[in-house]
Amino acid sequence: MSYLVLARKWRPTNFSEVVGQEHAVSALKNSISSQNIHHAYLFTGTRGIGKTSIARILAKALNCKDLIENSEPCNSCDSCTSINEGAAIDFIEIDAASRRGIDDTKDLLETVSYLPSSSKYKIYLIDEVHMLTPESFNALLKNLEEPPPHVIFMFATTDHKKILPTIISRCLQINLSSIPLKTISNLLSDIFSKEKIKFDDNSLDLIAKAAQGSIRDSLTISEKVVSFCNRNLKEKEVREVLGIPEPEIIFNLLKSILDEDVTEALSILDNYGEYEDHELLLKSLMDLVQNIAISQFEKKETKKNNINAFKNTDPSKLQFLYQIGLANLKHFSLSYDSFSILKMTLLKMIAFSQESQKKNPLENKHKSITEFHWPKMFIDLNLNGMARNLLKQASVSQEGEKVRLSFPENVLSILNEDQKKDIEKSFNDFLKKQSMFIYDSNVDHNLTPENEEKVMDKGFRRNLKKSMEKDESFNEILGNLKVDSIKFSKKDET
Repeated sequence: MSYLVLARKWRPTNFSEVVGQEHAVSALKNSISSQNIHHAYLFTGTRGIGKTSIARILAKALNCKDLIENSEPCNSCDSCTSINEGAAIDFIEIDAASRRGIDDTKDLLETVSYLPSSSKYKIYLIDEVHMLTPESFNALLKNLEEPPPHVIFMFATTDHKKILPTIISRCLQINLSSIPLKTISNLLSDIFSKEKIKFDDNSLDLIAKAAQGSIRDSLTISEKVVSFCNRNLKEKEVREVLGIPEPEIIFNLLKSILDEDVTEALSILDNYGEYEDHELLLKSLMDLVQNIAISQFEKKETKKNNINAFKNTDPSKLQFLYQIGLANLKHFSLSYDSFSILKMTLLKMIAFSQESQKKNPLENKHKSITEFHWPKMFIDLNLNGMARNLLKQASVSQEGEKVRLSFPENVLSILNEDQKKDIEKSFNDFLKKQSMFIYDSNVDHNLTPENEEKVMDKGFRRNLKKSMEKDESFNEILGNLKVDSIKFSKKDET
């Protein structure tokens, strides 16, 4: 018999084998036992968490001729066996990614009216249903609303937001969760024991973390690791296979950043390698920063020495480092030189820190907001459109690394995320550093650019009045026109 990969070999065949989806399994089993069978099911969730596996188990249970206790399929009758072997005539499984057009859907729906050949229900499972075209969805609508009593539709998708609301409203939606790290580790431990694969706990945790909540991904990763380690998994070798940096590297890298030691930070990066996974290195650094910040607020002692060593770090500094890392992660998707991106990110973390700014102030005109007259600074911001008009009504103050933007309540309520991004970018470009932004409605109307314009306009009109009153030629012209005087109203002055 040919080799069967772990992801297929250990795919659940009944409800009791499903891991991490107890809420969904319980609901489906209750539905079967009470005979409250819905005509359309929609399984949603990220990849590799059991959407199609649960749909197949449900299909077996609905058509099983010897349903056993607790609504479990028997896996031995003709119906269950044919589904397990992929040869069931009354269970039609379709991949919408490859058969998404209206003609494919019409061909499928032509078979709906035919009775099942040997089963109670004819069941259609459409995987990645969000890939169907709008025309295909519209063709499904009538059949979903009033299907024949012998037909059940099952849909699986990783992106239910792309499905038409009219389709979702006709389905019983079952949302599946990402699998917790500990649950994946326990499952791998059980599978490896049965497969007679040696391992240590740290290796399992590394694989589970790399899987990011997906059981299928964890088993696929395991295939690669098991082959490399010759069925004897050790932490160091697993790290090497998956490209996960050693904890000491992350620890020393963060220490060099906090010590503002550029030479040491670049040396660590050079030793790590120019062709390694630099995005993963930055994410690991951010994970360490996050764990330290959380431990500070929880005020708990931890057994991890790499966290205890940083417990006295300024919390605002940790937030600053995390924000820079988060902002620079998006650049890795541009297919640019990842080594250079990470190098510039580390330099930015060191050079733009508050302590570094005090030691080596940048010689440019962009000083802190407190040294500027805010309305004057507003004129120099590179900002246009609606965002500029809204910011014109705000007062601004600086609190360390934070910039507080205070708007009138009616303006704050209409300020959207895109406008906030434009405003924050204009400040960061002007100040030549990354800042944290706070929004509130405690505006000081006397310190807004809008009020500044009014004051300047009022002064201009007042000076114009005085100049005209002192101008002899102007007064002579007024005399010839027999106009005694020109009255300036308060409205004109403002």
